[in-house]
Amino acid sequence: MHIENVLRASCIIWVSVSSSIIMTTTTEESEALQPYFDFDVPRNLTVTVGQTGFLHCRVERLGDQDVAWIRQRDLHILTMGASTYTSDQRFQVIRPEGSVNWTLQIKYPQTRDSGVYECQINTEPKMSLSYVLNVIELRARILGPSDIFIKSGSEITMVCVIQQGPHELGTVFWYKGNTLVEPLAQENDIHSGDRGRITIETDWTDALTSRLKIKRAIQGDTGNYTCVPTMARSASVYAHVISGEHPAAMQHNAAPSTVGHRTLRRSMCILLLLHLATLLYLLSDRCCSRRSGGQRNILQRPTASHRSARGAAPGRRCETIVFSTHPS
Repeated sequence: MHIENVLRASCIIWVSVSSSIIMTTTTEESEALQPYFDFDVPRNLTVTVGQTGFLHCRVERLGDQDVAWIRQRDLHILTMGASTYTSDQRFQVIRPEGSVNWTLQIKYPQTRDSGVYECQINTEPKMSLSYVLNVIELRARILGPSDIFIKSGSEITMVCVIQQGPHELGTVFWYKGNTLVEPLAQENDIHSGDRGRITIETDWTDALTSRLKIKRAIQGDTGNYTCVPTMARSASVYAHVISGEHPAAMQHNAAPSTVGHRTLRRSMCILLLLHLATLLYLLSDRCCSRRSGGQRNILQRPTASHRSARGAAPGRRCETIVFSTHPS
């Protein structure tokens, strides 16, 4: 009996150990077949408004699973596999044939597109990896006031600054009105032989800076100048080139005072009423006389009647019309 018990216990231990070995082996094999993310990719992306953004998701050993891109703020599925599940055509997944890269492309991004996006694998349970997209808006600014006054013959210098963005900001164009300022092809320079009168200098320090310089300014240089960067909003300044010693005395688009408007309207009303009274007086019949009393002019105009009025022709009478010489 004792030997049988020992054998029975040995069998139980062997079966238990064997089961553990089998379960461990199965779990390891299952984990070995699971897809996994490659974490060696940038997951915090900053772009400027209008600059196409790319979120790169690398999935190894995907097998027959699918990869989806989800916008976290509203849990909206943007793409699933190679298909797009949003009506917003700015979003698209890019995956070359056989590649492990599942790249979400965002065209013409706006600030509202900033937020968290998830690359998700439809395993059970689901696997996901978060990405942060920051969309910023860059604005150019021209140093100094929005209106500048320059004496004819002086030098104009306009400085446009754009703070450094996440990527290269390209270049800067200057416009006068709707015309591109081209330093090497100025009409005045060609005819006068002075080709260096207008220059543009662009350089990088802590920001992108562009300087438009106009030497020996003439009145034809007056106008609206706009700094137009390729990756930022534009900025404008109005340059006034004037003759004289007191340019600051000029008032650009100055509005007349309210008191001046009221005085002018009152004078015009009085003149109009006086003119109308004179016209009616000249057109009135001789039977009517002009009488004045206080601040009023009284005109009499003949009207048809079966009675005769004194000093008027038979069959006519005078109608009194009162005009005030003061506007209401």
